[in-house]
Amino acid sequence: MPTLDERFWAKVLVGDGCWDWQASKTPGGYGSFRAADRTVCAHRFSYELLVGPIPEGLDLDHLCRNKGCVNPEHLEPVTRRENMLRAPKIGPDRLI
Repeated sequence: MPTLDERFWAKVLVGDGCWDWQASKTPGGYGSFRAADRTVCAHRFSYELLVGPIPEGLDLDHLCRNKGCVNPEHLEPVTRRENMLRAPKIGPDRLI
């Protein structure tokens, strides 16, 4: 039976830049992974696996703007406010 880590990496396409999640995603486009008895965000699982705990009260911002990316080098812990300020805006002259 594969370990939790093996199951996770089997769903990741590692590239030179983004590491794309190849399995289920949330309606918002974030990777979704079943770990033990709960479903977790794939990018958060990757960050905690390879970097360490996400500081309390912080979100992970996708610096690459690819919600399906699980490369921890593309993730930065920031406040919710900072994450929202950095988010691409939807409007007639700006695309996501």
